[in-house]
Amino acid sequence: MILIFLMISLLTVSNGFSEDGKLEGEISLTGKYIGVDAGEGGEAKFTEYRDLERHWGAFGRFRLNYDTEKYFFDLKARDIAYDTQSYKLEGGLWGKLKLDLFYDEIPHNITFDARTFFSGAGGDHLTFSTIGLPETWNTFDYSTERKKYGSGLKFDMIKPFFFNASYFREERDGIKPIGVAATSPGGIGLELPEPVDYVTDNLKLEAGYAKNPLFLSLNYFYSNLNNNNATLVFSNPVTAATDTLTLPPDNRYHRVNFKGGAKLPLRSRFNTNLTYSVTTSDHTFFPTYDGEIRTQNYDFSFTSNPVRFLEAKLFYKYYKRDNRSEQTLITDPEDTPKFLDYRTNTAGLDVGFRLPFRFYLNGGYKYVRTSRDLEGETNPDRILPDNKDNVYAVELRWNGLDFLTTKVGYERLDRNADFAAPVLNRRFAYAEQDRDSYKLSIDLFPIENLNIGLGFQHRDADYDEGFGLKEDKRDEIDVSADYLLGRWARVYAFSDYGWVKFFQSQRSNTPAGNWDAKQREKTFDYGVGTEVFIIPQKLTVVLHHDYVKSNGSVDLTLDPALFVAATGLAGANNEIVDIINWDDYRKWSVKIKTIYQFTKSLSASVGYVYERFRYSDVQLDNYQFVPAAAGTNGAYLTGAFKDLSYKANIVFGGMTYKF
Repeated sequence: MILIFLMISLLTVSNGFSEDGKLEGEISLTGKYIGVDAGEGGEAKFTEYRDLERHWGAFGRFRLNYDTEKYFFDLKARDIAYDTQSYKLEGGLWGKLKLDLFYDEIPHNITFDARTFFSGAGGDHLTFSTIGLPETWNTFDYSTERKKYGSGLKFDMIKPFFFNASYFREERDGIKPIGVAATSPGGIGLELPEPVDYVTDNLKLEAGYAKNPLFLSLNYFYSNLNNNNATLVFSNPVTAATDTLTLPPDNRYHRVNFKGGAKLPLRSRFNTNLTYSVTTSDHTFFPTYDGEIRTQNYDFSFTSNPVRFLEAKLFYKYYKRDNRSEQTLITDPEDTPKFLDYRTNTAGLDVGFRLPFRFYLNGGYKYVRTSRDLEGETNPDRILPDNKDNVYAVELRWNGLDFLTTKVGYERLDRNADFAAPVLNRRFAYAEQDRDSYKLSIDLFPIENLNIGLGFQHRDADYDEGFGLKEDKRDEIDVSADYLLGRWARVYAFSDYGWVKFFQSQRSNTPAGNWDAKQREKTFDYGVGTEVFIIPQKLTVVLHHDYVKSNGSVDLTLDPALFVAATGLAGANNEIVDIINWDDYRKWSVKIKTIYQFTKSLSASVGYVYERFRYSDVQLDNYQFVPAAAGTNGAYLTGAFKDLSYKANIVFGGMTYKF
């Protein structure tokens, strides 16, 4: 309210309106009819980040802008009264003062009409009297809503000094799914509605000095997360006891940051970025738990362009994460958590050369060393390695022709993993690997009003491990074109094709548990469209079509000893255990829109959108709320992500007035 008052006060100053000002704005109102043919998950998927649950709706948009040589004022509003509404108000004095105020909402819909035999979904206590059939269970929505609002101030009146301050609050409320084990190890699993009721307050302050040859800035950032539900208490249907699940704890984050830069002789510059932060948290369910993480980050860089044909950058970065959390009163020492500390040192050099015939060559080298430590770790099978990365990169650009620009690049990563002892924990994130990456791009302008873009990327990573992830290959090709046919039409098209291949080999303590998997994912999408100016600057027709398809599969190879009755795989073989539908989906959309410009200020539009989405995955096809009554495959599910496919028709029409 204070900021609104200040902004209005600025506009009412007589000196502000004594000058010639410029007032602009826009008012738009669009009516929509939405028809969705889908199940519980499909309707939520269609409206995942949109407020389109109603059959009918009227959506408004508003913008007002007033400028003078000294003052400015801007107000924007969108989707008024809907769960996607957004408002932004800003104003001030050009180059001296800026004030802003904003409010945003956005939903995240996961599944509508989910089911649970528990009572109290959305709260922190779940109880039940009897399980019964899924048809008799209580229904609720897996959906969350985020509200974000705040304000900011930029003060530049006392140049070369400046001061910035901003504050915003984010509120999240709703329900999301979470899985727990009813018994451990193995046994029946439970899917529960987890309550979401978070409030996060953020404050940022910045003060500095900016005048050649110096730039100095000191920042402070504070964030406080408050979760109104520290635990989720539920009645265990297997043990008949009351269990407690811990939820994200309250936490506080402080960060101090200094940025500095100075211009030096020979067209050189020195920059630094120094950061120190502390994160603390505590949990009421564990009165002996005290969480604290401290981080340090120091960046230094020196850039120089002493001669026209040479550019160079030398840099060094240091990052340290120190986990000082403490948890006591643990009955079994094996249950004592091992807190992770690590340090990263990075140093490198980039050099660029301007060559004859409008070639530009850039090369670089980077060395990264990461050291890890698990405080109190005594089991050598869980010791983490130190990593040493050598990264080499080269790129060649050529723009020797006015209608052609090309770029080709290559990067090589050699990662060494120094394990202190033979271990089973060889996760790919820090496993030894060799990775090659290639990039090629071409931008072509053969004739006036025609643009063509071509791109290719390839990455091949090999992990030098006896088991775990062994190979990761990725390729992508993209093509785009845009052509303007004078005053009459514009046509465009794009296409992208990508494929990913993973190979992993897992080993068990018993030979019968060994297995290999080759996972493949192929994605293809394209879009075509046109804008036809039937009556130039009067009547325009817009046509657009999108299509995307993803096809995944897993080629499994199991040990033949597994194909016995005891494992439930009697009569199977390696030809029929493969997974054919692994995150498969297709999406089509067609849009037709006609725009008629009555005057320069008034226009009308009417249109139609068809959208269809089909999803298939081995984990969700033929969904059952109770897939098995007992055993390690037993579970009580709630329908999260069930039946994601949908068909939707949208008819819309609206008016827009600009002034």
